[in-house]
Amino acid sequence: MKEEASENLKEIKISDVIEKVRSLNPGEFSKMIIDSNEKVDRRDYFFVKYSANSAQRESLKLSFPVYAAISDNLSEIVGGDAKHGELALFPSEKIIDTLSSNFQIEPETDPLGSEANFNFPLEETGGTVNPKQKSYFIADRTYREQCNPCTGNKLITCDDYDCEGRHNWPCVDCNAKGVIQCHGCGGAKRVDCGTCNGSKKVTCRSCGGDGKKVDKLDTLSAVSSNTRSTRVVKKTCSACSGKGQKPCSNCSGGKVTCSTCSGAGKLTCSPCGGHKSITCSKCYGDKERYGMIDCPQCKAQGEMGYISYVRTTIHNHDTQKLFVSPSGLADVSDEEVMSFANTQGDTQTTIININSNKQNDRDEYGKDYSEQLMSSFGLSLDSFNKILKEDTYYQVIPCVQIKYKHMLTNETLELSIIDFFGNAKIKFHKEAEAVSTDMKDKGKKLGRFFGKLFKTKKFKAQDDKLKEIKLMIYLAKADGKIEEEEKGFLAESINSIEGFTSTEKSEFFNLMNNPNPPALTKEDVTFSSKERLNEVIAKLTGLAGSDGEIDKTEQELLNNIMALNE
Repeated sequence: MKEEASENLKEIKISDVIEKVRSLNPGEFSKMIIDSNEKVDRRDYFFVKYSANSAQRESLKLSFPVYAAISDNLSEIVGGDAKHGELALFPSEKIIDTLSSNFQIEPETDPLGSEANFNFPLEETGGTVNPKQKSYFIADRTYREQCNPCTGNKLITCDDYDCEGRHNWPCVDCNAKGVIQCHGCGGAKRVDCGTCNGSKKVTCRSCGGDGKKVDKLDTLSAVSSNTRSTRVVKKTCSACSGKGQKPCSNCSGGKVTCSTCSGAGKLTCSPCGGHKSITCSKCYGDKERYGMIDCPQCKAQGEMGYISYVRTTIHNHDTQKLFVSPSGLADVSDEEVMSFANTQGDTQTTIININSNKQNDRDEYGKDYSEQLMSSFGLSLDSFNKILKEDTYYQVIPCVQIKYKHMLTNETLELSIIDFFGNAKIKFHKEAEAVSTDMKDKGKKLGRFFGKLFKTKKFKAQDDKLKEIKLMIYLAKADGKIEEEEKGFLAESINSIEGFTSTEKSEFFNLMNNPNPPALTKEDVTFSSKERLNEVIAKLTGLAGSDGEIDKTEQELLNNIMALNE
């Protein structure tokens, strides 16, 4: 790992990047202009595969009644330092399991516990820590004693507020009579009638309390008479004799029998149920235990037990992570870089920290990342949760990013190379030869159409420029390779193709990318004037000689262009 990392961390110059691009993508490289002074933006990504195991120790305590089921087990571990020493392994952890499964008693954190209690060797076999570690107890905090609340008698006085050990006492609510006065009638047995409210009379329903009633026949006669009288004729109500009220038929003397006590005037006392005294349901009533309850502290065992112990748990930790500092390259995702990571790489043991066997083989490249991952799991070399063994694999994935120009568009673009010294891959951040059709492009095409139709000067100049660029592309490709000097000359001469339509741009790109361009025709080399032709020939000659000499194939192309113009 270290040797490979050293190789991948060596310097990367712009000349190295240029050669790498040339070898990885010669086709695109032939159209790229990379300044020899261009800054190389480099990021070294570190892929780390990390595996570790650790020991966690906890100081715990158990407080419990000394049940018969665990009494013998407890006797094995009590006796203090004199019998067991400061720390000692449990002969068996049955007592812990029994308290949990039979009595639902679980350990709590021991507030008296400290790091000093953890100074006990880990169990190992052949240099490897056993995955299941025995617990060990703190002898001076493991003991049994008489229960304090019941002083070993297993019973205490009933703690019910009303009982206080009496077990049976006179009911104070009914003064030990078993009955109480009815709250509905106050003991009177009768209450006011709800119909007449105790008045003995009710409103006459026939006349509504008016004492008079409409005589329908007399009223009808009055309405039908010649006098056309509309008078309503009323007569004394016969039902109430004109009084408007009648005697209440629901009661006697304005009173009715109380429904709460059914006329008895008394109710059975609820607290004692009519028994005149109350018997406590919580405490015992027999002679020996009268007014007593089982001691809640020791559960009527008379004795309490206490165990302070240390539990050791072995944990495994595994992860894979990509690191880069201070930040990754722009527009290069971690996922892209991770695809170059050797996730199947063999790990090497870098830490052994088992009892007295201590070994640290972290190297300068992986050390910081291992420490970060160790800390992320909450592990430590010196304290618990203590790392016991660490295995790591790391890989340096060098990545670079540069700016370049496209020979035809003169647009400044960016590319990145991922895993520079390994299975290198180029990422172009933007498609250099993307051609889009929009309203602006449609306007150019329309202008070109009418320019051609009316043979305008602007059209002729643009058409001459179109042919000139095509001929320069032909010439640059004539000898099978485009030298850097030719790229620069061509880019400077073209300057930009932004003024051309999307169709014309596509023609340039297709011609540039075609390994076998079509033969030139007379139309391809015909310009608007002799002077313009001479300018183009001069520029083509300059392009051919820009690399120091005019190649035979380049000269043949120049001769062909001139011959087609004769």
